[in-house]
Amino acid sequence: MIKVDGINTAFKDSLSIKAGQLITIPTGNHSWYGHGFNHQQSWPLKEIQNDFFAVNNIQSPLWMNSNGEAFLADTCQAIQVDFLAERSLNISCKKNFRLRYFKAQNLSELWKKLASILHWQKPKIKDDMWGDSLFCTWTQYPRAINQERIINMARDIQKYDYPCSTIIIDDRWESCFGELEFGNDFPDPKSMITQLHDMGFKVWLWVTPFVNCESKYFSELEKSLSLVPHKNGKEAAKFRWWGGKAGLVDLTQYSGKSWYKSKLNKLKDLGVDGFKIDGGDAKYMPSDEITKWDMDPSVYSDLLLEIFEEIVPGNCESRAAWMSQNRNIIWRLGGKDSHWGEDNGLKALLNLSLHLSLCGYDALIPDMIPGRVQTMNSDDPLVKDELMIRWTELSCFMPFVQFSYFPWNYCKETENTIKGFAKVHKALQNYIANMAKDNSAPLIQPMEFAFPNSGMKNICNQYLLGPDLMICPVLDPGINQRKVIIPNDEFIDAWSGQEMKKGEFIIDTPCPGIGLFVRKQNKQLFNILNSVLKNIARASVVLDTCTSSHKCGLNRDLSVTG
Repeated sequence: MIKVDGINTAFKDSLSIKAGQLITIPTGNHSWYGHGFNHQQSWPLKEIQNDFFAVNNIQSPLWMNSNGEAFLADTCQAIQVDFLAERSLNISCKKNFRLRYFKAQNLSELWKKLASILHWQKPKIKDDMWGDSLFCTWTQYPRAINQERIINMARDIQKYDYPCSTIIIDDRWESCFGELEFGNDFPDPKSMITQLHDMGFKVWLWVTPFVNCESKYFSELEKSLSLVPHKNGKEAAKFRWWGGKAGLVDLTQYSGKSWYKSKLNKLKDLGVDGFKIDGGDAKYMPSDEITKWDMDPSVYSDLLLEIFEEIVPGNCESRAAWMSQNRNIIWRLGGKDSHWGEDNGLKALLNLSLHLSLCGYDALIPDMIPGRVQTMNSDDPLVKDELMIRWTELSCFMPFVQFSYFPWNYCKETENTIKGFAKVHKALQNYIANMAKDNSAPLIQPMEFAFPNSGMKNICNQYLLGPDLMICPVLDPGINQRKVIIPNDEFIDAWSGQEMKKGEFIIDTPCPGIGLFVRKQNKQLFNILNSVLKNIARASVVLDTCTSSHKCGLNRDLSVTG
């Protein structure tokens, strides 16, 4: 039973909600999941107050609980959300929308029901990409890249023997933001791409739908009504984003959409294999006060994804989405800060991955290892070896891995460990690729999903990658032991081969030394994993030490990057 403007209201599958009505859903003593990105990222959900809940990184107006219930606010309009654990979930919207209700026996059956009815699917990509370690340029060379550095980066990846087949060229490859053309620092981009292809690398470019006011194309696009218009009808509606002042390509107009697609296709003709999509968030659009554009804020991000899905299907990643779980896109967590906490740090990385997985965004990249380093504030400390290792351990047991701050910035022992885990991830390639062909279960499985009604609905530091590999990461500094819950007698310690009994145990987790357990019946997975884990020297990293001195500082405008 829910309340609509304070009145008890019963419904079965869906309910039409009028603009301004307040929906109150009692949360009871159940644990709740979903919602997507929140700066303070708890598991399960604890407290959320968002007066403008619209696409901002990957989010979903979907909330589900450990009792097998789910509520979906079926709208792309911004909504107001107020969640208080053990009290209520409160939702309202300035426009009419439909509230949908789903019920199943447990969380696992609920996910299957949602995936079927809402048509969730995993991206269709080549099998070898699932084991890949992507390398992007952002934290190593923030806004300081050139053709020579890209080639040297590729040579270093091969020199240090990392299993990488995709290089992502980030911010500042363009002549100007929004021109979608290589700048002067890339005098011969075609030959560079050809050389990278000859070395065995695919090349992706970072792109946005923003066209900065200083761009040589801005006036032309403004006159042709290819940018979202100002309400005065005479100019483009301008707004600020972290790269300056810009207009937004109007993908609802033929002129804007065709221009944007033509620029992407020219890059593809140059040899570019894929794209890293940035932007599409509601906060990086012109405000309603200055535009006559009638667009629900979360529609735009899906229009953007549709274009990339058409041009480079399965060869693009996006960090912004809203009800786009059926797109042939790889999902990327929004930038994480280089610390341990739930406030957008390492714990938040895992908690958000669990929530997004339940929301249908399970084929994900857990952002860059080890977070944004100094690319938000140049005075931030460099990441210590321990955090670098723990970040790598967790990331390498996710569907994808992405490096940006180069592992070889660290001492040989630390770098060897990082490379060892990258090779562990590569060894899991066939296991992950096979799971990715199955849309009946998420790739990342919270304990409550894998073992419903077993008392683990609040467990946030233990999860499964697929059905047969249980991961118990270390998420705090200075920890060399931790508690694990073995749910039944079906698991083997991946490091030692010891058969585990059901129950709670304290295990050794030195640095490196993440807790890993494989189901007994999957002997092939155990043999593959155990053989590569032997190449990692456990407890080889000195705690409370930073052996890297590579600085990548950049002060960004925090008022627009939130």
